Amino acid sequence: MTRFLKSRIFYLLLILAAIGGVIFYAFQQDNLFARVLHYLQNSRQHGEEIRAAILAKGGFAPLLFIGLQILQVVIAPIPGEASGVLGGYLFGALPAFAYSSFGLTIGSWLAFMVGRLLSDLVRRRLEHTAIYHRFNHLISKGDFIIPFVLFLLPGFPKDSLSYLLGMSHMPLPVFLFISFVGRMPGTLLLSFQGAEIFQGNYLKLVFLLGISALIAIPYAFYHKQILAWLTHYSRRTFPSNDINSSGPPKNK
Repeated sequence: MTRFLKSRIFYLLLILAAIGGVIFYAFQQDNLFARVLHYLQNSRQHGEEIRAAILAKGGFAPLLFIGLQILQVVIAPIPGEASGVLGGYLFGALPAFAYSSFGLTIGSWLAFMVGRLLSDLVRRRLEHTAIYHRFNHLISKGDFIIPFVLFLLPGFPKDSLSYLLGMSHMPLPVFLFISFVGRMPGTLLLSFQGAEIFQGNYLKLVFLLGISALIAIPYAFYHKQILAWLTHYSRRTFPSNDINSSGPPKNK
């Protein structure tokens, strides 16, 4: 391992440790972490009390939530859907959408960089394999349309996808763009759901849940077909010999 890689790993770990330390300290002060988990497990029970306790942090409250969103991407302590709804409940739909988008983008960037570090560590072993070249070729097809659609799909493990894309040849600016834009519809929907729960607009909540179901249920039943279609689309858009030409060099 080179000194450059060691320094990158060190700074990434330092960032994660700093974020985790600040979040842990802030939540420990009023036992907020345990109370937040209790809220997530028991829906609205004691919700008002938790909301008041978190918002009592003032300007630090949004930073706590952003940090929570970062951590749920990198180490997934709580489901992303639950934290998205929590944001809407705490701050309202549009502020929660902004905070969530910022936190999810930073978390996705960290996950991508971890994947890139892992790729650098094993690149010599992988770069001459056919599967590695085919993976990178598939990722880059159609101006990265496949990973963008995967970020749009509800229920797809986007956190794991961020790590995986970090091991590809995808440029970081492209990844940040598709992860930010691809997460936007789901993030906005979750933020609105949380806001409606706080306001007690259960009719609107049912409507939003219905929209979520209309999006999620087809994917739940047909996700294999959707992924197969994306692969088929990429093969039609780019000839199969492109894949072969992008493979590892053959010995003469």
